[in-house]
Amino acid sequence: MSDLWLALKSYLYGIGWMLICIQFCIIGIRLFDKFSPVDFKKEVEEKNMAFAVIIGLYLFGLTFGMLYFAAHVS
Repeated sequence: MSDLWLALKSYLYGIGWMLICIQFCIIGIRLFDKFSPVDFKKEVEEKNMAFAVIIGLYLFGLTFGMLYFAAHVS
């Protein structure tokens, strides 16, 4: 029973950090949109690949940073 509890606890821990990462990505992209002089909607409609790469790397960095933090907290 204790092995099942440890496995369940690990999965719940991972899901919790995943939800935190998603929230930070949402907050981060809104802040990036607010403070950058670029119009997100216009760039997406124009299919600007450079803009998509920058946003993707930004979100990757936020997520990687949060997961790195989560790995060292436990």
